[in-house]
Amino acid sequence: MKLRALPRLALALAALLLFASACGGGATGGAAATTTAASAATTTAPAETTAGADPATTTAAAAAPANGADPLAAAGLGVEEGANVRFLHIYPEHQNAIDKSINIIKATYDMEISVDVTPWNEATKTIQTASASGEMYDVFFQWNSQVPGYDQIGLLLDLDPYFAADPEWKNSFINEDALKSYANTEGKIMGIPLRGTGVFLIYNKTMFDENGWTEANTQEELVELMDKILAKGDVIPICAPGKPNGFQMESARGRIFDHLVYMAGRIEDPERLTNRVVDWGGLYAQSGEIMKEWYKAGYFGTSPFGIEREEGQTVFFNGSSAMLLCNNNELVALREMNAATGNYELGSFMWPAPAACDQTLFTSAGFGDGWGAWSGSKYPNACAAFLKGFTSKEAMTVWGNEEYSVVAVSGIEYKDNLQQSFAEQFARSGQYRVVADYNTGNLGDLRAQAFVDYMTSDTMTAEEFEKNVGDATRRAIEDAEQ
Repeated sequence: MKLRALPRLALALAALLLFASACGGGATGGAAATTTAASAATTTAPAETTAGADPATTTAAAAAPANGADPLAAAGLGVEEGANVRFLHIYPEHQNAIDKSINIIKATYDMEISVDVTPWNEATKTIQTASASGEMYDVFFQWNSQVPGYDQIGLLLDLDPYFAADPEWKNSFINEDALKSYANTEGKIMGIPLRGTGVFLIYNKTMFDENGWTEANTQEELVELMDKILAKGDVIPICAPGKPNGFQMESARGRIFDHLVYMAGRIEDPERLTNRVVDWGGLYAQSGEIMKEWYKAGYFGTSPFGIEREEGQTVFFNGSSAMLLCNNNELVALREMNAATGNYELGSFMWPAPAACDQTLFTSAGFGDGWGAWSGSKYPNACAAFLKGFTSKEAMTVWGNEEYSVVAVSGIEYKDNLQQSFAEQFARSGQYRVVADYNTGNLGDLRAQAFVDYMTSDTMTAEEFEKNVGDATRRAIEDAEQ
């Protein structure tokens, strides 16, 4: 579906960019031209190399044709002479992988690379500031959900010509959905995925074995398990950090909701898949009622909405909870904390479906962490080569086995058994995934806040909760279409 014109949103984004430029940011140099929708139209197409590196010396380790030339260079898309790629990431905790990935890229392609890092929760502001100030990064971190908004203002380099020149690179990703999640509304690929993000139940297998508890295969079995754990008297069944915006408590509601929607026959509703449903006919309310019942029963402890991610990890590893609802990308911190506390044996399983449901869904999981390249870069071909090198099997093996990430590239052999189980379950990711066909703005935050308000209220009904979510969705759609 074609994206509708969004003049009010574009003006709002422009104002935000101007505001951000006055606040300063992480950019320290680079191309001088400020990205605009108009200028992007003239810079999106990859520039041909006029005096770039000799293709024979920029041979890529993967996807090289028989003559040894890198497919991008062979197609006239070789790295520009004197290329200096400015790179922004959010991973200080993964500096080892960043450094090794950059070394792999530089060993393959003739370019200089300068690196900046920004906190994950300031990434969007940093990009906005850099774009508005004319000091935009050539390659930068982006979540796949940001692609529509960034593309709307002409920020992103179209990668389709590069994938057309090097189809083996395109085919190296784990599945088509991983790459499609970085497409714009016209289907053009405007970024690449790095690693998978999904919610799992991690459990203390040592504690489970001592008490005779087993993994839950259905939602009903999960309730029985939580009741058994609660009866023990001194252990929280599931630690699900709820700060900020409901966090993992909201993700648990989402898993319950997905299965209700599937059983109601609405999982492939076009309005659901494009994030346009404003009336769920009670399904949203039902998912909220189940969560509130469990919350009141004490399944998540007494104050989950006051617990942040790191606090939740501590609660789990000090033995105060039997299970932890967490993101698979927390595995590095989990392994380190486990080694420092008790070295419990750990297990994991996906949030189970009701017994009446014939499929366990993993719709919320996907390869949300990724990269974009700037459409206004002086070195578009170098940007593409950078992204190709970053997603080489050599670099992705570093991310997989040294940083415990489930990466978006196929053929990686994971050494960690828990991570391997994550990777196997990610084979189901992307199915029935919601991809909005409009810029949703802060709709996610508004829905999450509606959930927190409902869960912590003594008077709000589940029907009012669903209505508040529907109203927020309707407003977001109206704002996008004006």
